[in-house]
Amino acid sequence: MTVKYTRWLRSYVGHQRILQVRASAFARDDQGAILLCRRADVMLWDVPGGTIALDEVPAHGMTREVQEETGLLLEAERLIGVYGGPDFHWTYPNGDQAQILAIFFAARIVSGSLQPVGHENVNVAFFPPDRLPPLLPRTRRMLQDALANRAEAFFDR
Repeated sequence: MTVKYTRWLRSYVGHQRILQVRASAFARDDQGAILLCRRADVMLWDVPGGTIALDEVPAHGMTREVQEETGLLLEAERLIGVYGGPDFHWTYPNGDQAQILAIFFAARIVSGSLQPVGHENVNVAFFPPDRLPPLLPRTRRMLQDALANRAEAFFDR
């Protein structure tokens, strides 16, 4: 039997803040537009990704989550950054609180067709970097680092 880790943990801590490790992707189409998902909970746009499972390799978790959310199969190419701190506190609509540790990968599209899949997002689309929709504040920061195209990964010091 597979344990749904977050559900199990919530049965003990309720709505208290827990640490969640999230893996997400910076992916572009052939024209350089950026893949984004419009979240159903706050109606703002975010990079695709989600919480990795116990024993899951972060890059594999990113691939799984993005495919579940967008219908696209991605492959991680390099690490853009690792993010945390106060800007990554999150309260879900049901009151559950989380401190997110975000692992952000540059990824290439391997296959699939774009389609909103699942219940977490209401839309998925590609946007030119100079015409981005309303973003989650943390997403703005992550995209700035992705677009800077640094050779080394970002982390807070």
